[in-house]
Amino acid sequence: MRNFVLFGIISIFLITCISCKTGKNIYTDKTDLLSLIESKAFEIENNWALPLRGAQINLVTNENHLRFSNDSVQIFLPYFGVRQFSGGYNAEAGIRYSGLVEELEIDSSFTDKVELKFETNTGTEQIRYILSMYTNGKTNLQLLMNQRDNISYRGFYKRK
Repeated sequence: MRNFVLFGIISIFLITCISCKTGKNIYTDKTDLLSLIESKAFEIENNWALPLRGAQINLVTNENHLRFSNDSVQIFLPYFGVRQFSGGYNAEAGIRYSGLVEELEIDSSFTDKVELKFETNTGTEQIRYILSMYTNGKTNLQLLMNQRDNISYRGFYKRK
């Protein structure tokens, strides 16, 4: 019983510490969030991966990012899902991209979030990204892919 109580206290402490990590750079005003997005100098770090098939996966100890810098983006995301087409030899297991942002659309018509849509193309794979950035600092990232199962990520944003 004592071990169970100790385990519960440690679990609550760890959850609190992890949630504190998302508390950095929280924008309570939508105009601040729009200003950050227009500066194109921010990054996303994800805590959770939500594959199309299966349970959500904790990414707290896995390196991952989506970094905007001017008109380019750098993406490194782990992938958990099914590849529909082989993509040739030495195909990336995760999602990696570094280059220009294609067809960027910014939709600020929502009350509590701003949605960004853009595409990347590596020659063999085209990915459509739908990034929702909320005024509380959290994000939801959906990836729609032509060669793999779709996947979503949850995380937070911060200024670079």
